[in-house]
Parts: sequence; structure tokens; C-alpha cells
Amino acid sequence: MYSNNDEVGLKRDLYEQSKPGMIDTSAVSPNWFTFTDHEWEALQKDFFEKPLDGLLVDLVSIFRKGNPNYINLGSLFGIEKKRVDDKNKIIYTVNQVNRKENDITNVTMFLHPDSHIIIEIYLHMQVLPHMNELKCRIEENYSDLLVNVSNELVIIDRDFKLTLTHAAKRS
Repeated sequence: MYSNNDEVGLKRDLYEQSKPGMIDTSAVSPNWFTFTDHEWEALQKDFFEKPLDGLLVDLVSIFRKGNPNYINLGSLFGIEKKRVDDKNKIIYTVNQVNRKENDITNVTMFLHPDSHIIIEIYLHMQVLPHMNELKCRIEENYSDLLVNVSNELVIIDRDFKLTLTHAAKRS
């Protein structure tokens, strides 16, 4: 077990908001979720090992708890990240996703240019799964979400949009 002194520097915050040009390491609001290194490693393991339906349910849960920091959320998916700034939006991409099933080829997040809040997130898939089964699984956990299935699976909630699409279709 860690003492308070041991935890200094070991906490990571999924919801810590980024400031333009710098990483904000200021005190964390009690409404945000902070993890010790062991908890962070467990969350990374979940992102690596969980089946896709479980990962999508977890992502909805993360967004419902608050606006996750795009850098930290990207780190849960993998490495080789890239950020492109535009006056109307910021695009943050994880090009090397670390998943046991190798199902997700990359993750693209569209951020608000001022607040850096994730507005949309795209999971680009090697092979699209059975979309109607995924839709049912998500709706079992969140009956109030808008989930559409066509060539893509689109999940729309109050503050975000999550799209599952084929890797050949780039956003």
C-alpha cells in the first residue's frame, strides 16, 4: 500500500483538461477521476484485452463521467500519436493501436479548437463486426443513447459522437 508521499507523481488523470501548447498538471477537481499507476495499468489492460462491445460500453461510460483528456484517452489506445491543428478543429490520431485482437487500426479524435474537448471519436476497424449485435449490446447498457447502423455504427450522446467505421473509409 502507498502512503500519500508515495502517490505524488503516480496519479494520472483521464479528465485533466489540456491547455493550448502545454499539459496542465494543476490540482485535480474532486469530480474528476484520478488513477494511481496500478489503476492506470489496469485500465490500459482493459483497453487492450476487452472485446469490442465491452470497450464501446466503457467508452460511453468514460464520456458520461466527464470530458476525457484527449492525450490520456489516446494513451489508453496506443502509441504513435499525431496532432494537427486547424482554425476550426484539432485532429488527434492514434496510428498504432494496441489491441489484443488487432481489430482497431487507428483512432481519430476531433477536438474543439478552444477547449480541446473531444467532440467526435472514430474507431477505424480492420473488419467491421456484426453491427446490429453491437447496437443491441450497447442499448442493453444505455437505453437512452442514439445508436444508428448503416455502413458504420454511430453512437450519439449529449456531448459526443462515437463512430465505428471500416479502416478503408478515413474521416
